[in-house]
Amino acid sequence: MPSERDLAQEYGVAHLTVRRAAQVLRERGLVETVHGRGTFVADPLPESAPGAPAQVRGRSADM
Repeated sequence: MPSERDLAQEYGVAHLTVRRAAQVLRERGLVETVHGRGTFVADPLPESAPGAPAQVRGRSADM
């Protein structure tokens, strides 16, 4: 993914907004952040795997 600073500039939002959104994505297991390397899309779990989020047409069930 682009850096948080780049995303904030591209979308015209505060850096803190992007940081909070990235935290939500990390908490949901959708992205992984590697210190000094960046943030990457996480490997998807098979839907039948324990702990895999329930999906409804690309959205998590809690949305």
